[in-house]
Amino acid sequence: MKLSDIGEFGVISSIRSDLKDFQKEVIVGIGDDTAAIKVSGEKLLLFTSDSLVEDVHFKWDYTSPFQVGWKALVVNISDVAAVGGNPTHCLVSLALPSDTERNLVREVYRGLKKAASKYRVGIVGGDTVRAPSFIITVSVLGEVKRENIVLRSGAKPGDLIYVTGQLGSSGAGLACLKAPNWKVKPEIRQFLIKKHLTLSPRLVEGQKIASSQIATSMIDLSDGLASDLHRLAEESKVGAVLWEDEFPTALATEQLAKVMGKSLLEWILYGGEDYELLFAVPPNKKEELKQTLSFPHTLIGEIVDRDQGIYLKKRGGNRTKIEDRGYNHFSASTK
Repeated sequence: MKLSDIGEFGVISSIRSDLKDFQKEVIVGIGDDTAAIKVSGEKLLLFTSDSLVEDVHFKWDYTSPFQVGWKALVVNISDVAAVGGNPTHCLVSLALPSDTERNLVREVYRGLKKAASKYRVGIVGGDTVRAPSFIITVSVLGEVKRENIVLRSGAKPGDLIYVTGQLGSSGAGLACLKAPNWKVKPEIRQFLIKKHLTLSPRLVEGQKIASSQIATSMIDLSDGLASDLHRLAEESKVGAVLWEDEFPTALATEQLAKVMGKSLLEWILYGGEDYELLFAVPPNKKEELKQTLSFPHTLIGEIVDRDQGIYLKKRGGNRTKIEDRGYNHFSASTK
């Protein structure tokens, strides 16, 4: 069986099963945004890692080395944010072709340092090796109080589904990059491209959600709303319904979809890389949430019983199944 037959999440599931005997002392292991390990005291050690690969996660045609360095660190910070933690230190490993320009490496590190300074993360080591193409792997350590950690696995039927910020802008920005000839107002194009290339993890928001102990589960939206909702539902053993009328979107994203005749809903559900936080809250904490969270957040759906599946309630009341797709490594459809 080839990896393309089972896709990224099938691979992860297989590895998770094979390694179950090696996670007995781990508080949170494979299957969540970050691993959590009890070391001492009241805090848990967080550990997460992500790689960016040339021509898979980015293309030099429209991504600067600075932006690659920035993104390589902040996607990991987003994972830490998704459990309510605080990032502390990171390791950076580079795989580089021998003919790589020295200035490119310097610019990558300039982006890394900018992100590390903004989010107060120490860069403490790593590795460099020769490779056929550019790959950067960043591993981040962090911490969180044990009583505050929020996982993917705690959602219950009846919980309300919220999301921070706005959806679909990153997918729309990528579309702009891939179609430079689109006749779009410069300010719209620039806004959306920036959303895609210079993402901002919801670290403060994740910490506030966690410290208020108001959410039963949480995940960051990296692969797309649809895909990540499926991951949360899978870990929590629940279903979910999203309300089409309630999705928060930027005016620029709406305008681009209208002008270019593209599907706004496609970008919202499957565009990916919004790096907002999706979280579930018990209905009896709805008023408390309004008083506690001062940043933008929108109620977009509800957790339901597992046997109801995951679906979209469309305008007019009709229901349609939300497909489990988004960015998926090894998928036969992934280019």
